[in-house]
Amino acid sequence: MLKLAAKFGGISDLLFIAIYLYKTFRYKEALSVIDDIKVKLAQPHLMYRGHVDPEKYTDAVRGASWSTKINKAIAHDIELHKLVCYIHELTPERESLEKTNSILLCLRIPPLIMLHMIEFLCSRCVDLTRTQAALDNLQLLVHYDRGVFVPVELADISWNILEICQQIAGKKEAALYSFHQSLKEEQFNMIQMATRYRIQNLLKRGIS
Repeated sequence: MLKLAAKFGGISDLLFIAIYLYKTFRYKEALSVIDDIKVKLAQPHLMYRGHVDPEKYTDAVRGASWSTKINKAIAHDIELHKLVCYIHELTPERESLEKTNSILLCLRIPPLIMLHMIEFLCSRCVDLTRTQAALDNLQLLVHYDRGVFVPVELADISWNILEICQQIAGKKEAALYSFHQSLKEEQFNMIQMATRYRIQNLLKRGIS
């Protein structure tokens, strides 16, 4: 079933497969799926939130069914329901959204941010040569890509995910900076409670 989903599913489907594989400790399989997603995301006709090269998109999907278009050319935000634990590392954010009594049902995360997070988490278990590259790519994306692959309203969760990975990597000062940046952003995902908790926890442990 997973092989069929990986073959015929869209980018969002593949990311959920990678999340599932990470959660079930199948890190090498997850990284293989991540590599497949990277190929899809690198296509010049990719559409994400209206950002697309119209000519290349039209050439790529001309005459295709809607399901084929979704699979081949469209990326969607990753939505993680607040009552479901998809990734242990995002538990404070999920609980923060739940406790705010917000009408929002899901954490919404840009697909490329989710990809780099899963790649970082998996590679540190089986392929350390990829770990720093995944973290570097995530950092560049959050710091410099505002409005294309990191929509402004999703910058809050993007900064938090960068911080989580930085803290795991032992980069505490950088993590603290990322937390503070998250609090400056529009709180679309209602995660400020989690961000403040993470800041306090980091300061208690010390920055050295």
